[in-house]
Amino acid sequence: MTRRGFAALLAATVLMTGVTAPAYAMDITPMVSKITPTGSGSSYRMTIRNTSAVPATVEIEVYRMQVDDKGERSLVAEDNDIVAFPVQSVIPANREQVVQIRYIGDPTEEGRMYLVRAAQLPINMPTTTAEGGAGADVQVAFTINTYVFVAPARSRGVIDVTSVTRAPNGDILLETRNTGNGFAYLREAKITLKTADGKTIDIAPADIDVGQVSAVSGGATRQVRIPAALAATAAGDVTASIVLL
Repeated sequence: MTRRGFAALLAATVLMTGVTAPAYAMDITPMVSKITPTGSGSSYRMTIRNTSAVPATVEIEVYRMQVDDKGERSLVAEDNDIVAFPVQSVIPANREQVVQIRYIGDPTEEGRMYLVRAAQLPINMPTTTAEGGAGADVQVAFTINTYVFVAPARSRGVIDVTSVTRAPNGDILLETRNTGNGFAYLREAKITLKTADGKTIDIAPADIDVGQVSAVSGGATRQVRIPAALAATAAGDVTASIVLL
């Protein structure tokens, strides 16, 4: 999945009074990780780069994630399945910190989803006005969410389209089900619409709406929304297929 596709995962909060804050930022790779419950593939290295001009204190938080059929996520703090080291670190300006992330939970055959968050602890910075006088205190904090999907290496997702309907605004709604035993990543798929007269229309996976999380667990259902503008030439009844790449 591309970095652009996950830009919506970054949430930056700046609380201020009076003047503009100086620039603070973090950069994290990878944004999405696919690991196994056991063996050498059960861990990865996350790199956090402080791209600002001042040191940043960063804390790692881990959450177990559940996703509903609209792709909306819910989070519960997780202390047992995923460990991170170091949990907290001070990253100098324009330097980076490598954090080891490891799955230590049950070696289950069931896929599990986690959100690993890098949270910058708030920094209070005094500011000055344009005239050089005393300004307001500025509190700056960044949080960046990354996704971790844990599943056996041999597991595979398979997406079946169970129904195709049209919303009142013309969007095409696909009801889908993952009939496989692994994750299905809808952003890594070939999506094709077919009209009654045999015409086919390919839809770029980046253009569909699958909610906050594009991954579908084995046995789960998910609604996929295709904007009306992308299917304007697909008049009448249509069928759809999704092939995972």
